[in-house]
Amino acid sequence: MKLIITLLIALLPLFAQAQQSDTQLAYTYYQNKEYDKAAELFLKLYERTRSSNFLDYHIISLINGQHYDKAEETLKKLIKADDGNKEFLINLGYVYLQQGKPKKADDSFQKAIDKLAPSSTDIIRLAYRFRDIREYEWAVKTYEKGRILVKKPDAFISELGDCYMMERNYEKMFDLFMQELEKDPSSINNITSKLSFARSYDIINSVDTVLDRKLAQIFKSPDYNPVFDELAVWYDLQKKEFTSALKHAVRLNAKLPEKLYTFYSVAQNAARSGQYTIARQAYGKILEKGKEDNQYYSLAEKETLNCKFQEYNQQKSKPEQYSALAAECAAYLQQNTYNNTNTDIAILLSDIYAYHLSLPDSANQVLQRAEKTRMINNNTLYTVKSKRADLLTYMDNPWEATILYTQIEKANPNNDIGYEAKLKKARLAYYSGDILWAKAQFDVLKGATTKLISNDAIKMSHFINMNYEKDGDNSALEKLAATEYQIYKKQYQAALPVLDSLMGSNSSPEITDYTALLKAKVLCEEFKYQEAAEILEKLKNESEQVYIQAEAIYELAALKVKMNDKTQALALYKQLVSEYSGSVYSVEGGRLYRELEKN
Repeated sequence: MKLIITLLIALLPLFAQAQQSDTQLAYTYYQNKEYDKAAELFLKLYERTRSSNFLDYHIISLINGQHYDKAEETLKKLIKADDGNKEFLINLGYVYLQQGKPKKADDSFQKAIDKLAPSSTDIIRLAYRFRDIREYEWAVKTYEKGRILVKKPDAFISELGDCYMMERNYEKMFDLFMQELEKDPSSINNITSKLSFARSYDIINSVDTVLDRKLAQIFKSPDYNPVFDELAVWYDLQKKEFTSALKHAVRLNAKLPEKLYTFYSVAQNAARSGQYTIARQAYGKILEKGKEDNQYYSLAEKETLNCKFQEYNQQKSKPEQYSALAAECAAYLQQNTYNNTNTDIAILLSDIYAYHLSLPDSANQVLQRAEKTRMINNNTLYTVKSKRADLLTYMDNPWEATILYTQIEKANPNNDIGYEAKLKKARLAYYSGDILWAKAQFDVLKGATTKLISNDAIKMSHFINMNYEKDGDNSALEKLAATEYQIYKKQYQAALPVLDSLMGSNSSPEITDYTALLKAKVLCEEFKYQEAAEILEKLKNESEQVYIQAEAIYELAALKVKMNDKTQALALYKQLVSEYSGSVYSVEGGRLYRELEKN
């Protein structure tokens, strides 16, 4: 006996190895569509292990090989030997379905349900087998029978809701999800995740129609559960209805003051969509609660300042508005000190000083102080240094700016911070007339990991390549580059006459069209949208340069968004994607199209 046991133990690894080899071979046969061989081997594996997975693959292989009779015969034998096995009945029903025998399939499925034990585990397992073969109606019947067996009329709420969702019976799905929320408000994230899934596969907005009607009914009741306000906040944010989302967040927090994160969520989403007024109102609700036990207070303070800045930039704002905002930023930094978490406000303050109040020296002082922040992390430090190099470029100090860009580039040789510094240094060389050196740098950056940097490099390299005369006159190109520097420094009134002269001269069509693009961008900066749109429209229709046409369409679409002409913007983005698929703007145009279409 000891010898036999010893031999068995010694042979166990060999048995395991053989089984593993057979398993791999069976799956290989299946993947290669050698279904007869796969079926035979999976049956042997099932008989050896009694694993339902091998039986499933055996039956599927027979079905794929159109051996329905053989599959039916195999399963009937198994059922005769073990008539309590519901797996066999499910598989047999599935075989009947593939043969186009729905009545026999129903009989087999019903027999499986009739054999259910009063056990939640058994009920859920059988329902999942029905779901595996997409028989959601039978999964529902399983749960309904299970409720009777376990004597719990409200059992399996979540599971039934999932089945109705997969059946696209959104009325019943929503009712069950609402029951689940009422019973367990902490399931809100799980429910919104499921609703998000349902909405993503609903091309005719049936889910939204049901949600709108059902939520309206719920809110008619004076004592509804506040979790439904939280659900409404989520739903409104999906539809970008920020005013309604804020209203529900207010109602929710009136009942549950700890739900401050809903205000923060509304504010963040509104700001991302450019709805800065609503965002500031939502942040204001957080600030009203005071600092005590309020983890969002400091974030709300900072983001309110950012929202004001973006709001002012959307329109022709007065210097007094920027001056007041600068005072708020300075007060925030004084109260909270310069540290890693507040560097963004220092950068914001420097931008206001330099580009809106004509105080570049004050901006430089702010950035220099931010650089000296104790224990500042490297990414933040180089972000501040890059902003200061930008400022030095703006202050007409290209030499020091170049030195700083070089330092940043060398310290970050293989990351986006370094690539961006290299791009800016190349642009500065282009502005200064060192065009060939700049092109060489742009060529290197074509392979940058960041698409934005790569696209800019490709565009500039192509433009220089098209217009630089190796042994000819490049005065027009050099004049254009110097004028671009004026535009960078926001010297628009000095730049516009030069742009007009280049557009009206005997310059090449490439330079003339590129100059027209620049003029349109300057006019946009001065909020002269209609004049800019006319230039871009002309370039779109008349330019013979494909890359100019693509950029003109891209800029015109963005301008139409600002002018609240959504229909035109969508048409332009669609044209960009369909007719200019090779353009550097095509992918971004597609993304913006999808985003705008949802709004």
